[in-house]
Amino acid sequence: MARNKYPEITVNRILDTAMKLFMTKGYEHTTVQDIINELGDLSKGAIYHHFKSKEDIMGAVNNRMLKQGLGSMQTIAADNSLTGIEKLHKVLLFSISSAKQEAIDSIMPSFMKNPQLLALHMRDTLGSASNLFVGIIEDGLRDCSIHTSQPRELSQMILLCFNVWINPWMYSWKPEEIKNIVVFIKNTFEQIDIPIMTPEIIKALEELYAITGNEK
Repeated sequence: MARNKYPEITVNRILDTAMKLFMTKGYEHTTVQDIINELGDLSKGAIYHHFKSKEDIMGAVNNRMLKQGLGSMQTIAADNSLTGIEKLHKVLLFSISSAKQEAIDSIMPSFMKNPQLLALHMRDTLGSASNLFVGIIEDGLRDCSIHTSQPRELSQMILLCFNVWINPWMYSWKPEEIKNIVVFIKNTFEQIDIPIMTPEIIKALEELYAITGNEK
């Protein structure tokens, strides 16, 4: 009865529980029955009332993660008091800060345990997230704070660097490795006149790696 009266609450409970299990056990080793057992008060029928399959649950988990992140980023992107490059810096800092909070709360999306989530993450990196970054870069082109003839490719390059290469949920780099990678990214973008690696962003990345245990 509760799920009929408050379906949003039930859906969020299912997604919260599924997310926890996917992160700890991995997607492949989590069953719908595991989710039911963890919830404790919902039947299999209640789960299937809202989701067709475990794959459907995974998709909803990923969509919620993406929506939460993009919502705040869209607010930054809509701030007309900022130049394009300033928006880019703020969005990257927000993304790193969100990752730091996930690490503190121990809800990091372990992609190595969840290849399905990794596939969705890569799709969205070059999809929805890229679209947002393209808009920011085009703002930068209009106010002359960013210079490029290929805004979409630039957006994808930035996202691949941050969402994949230096993503601590993806790779566990040694301290010297991550420092060298950050220097390389900084120099590479400066050579094309896109100074994205500010001292503030570099410091935030160092703090993130310290929290995740990759910077010791």
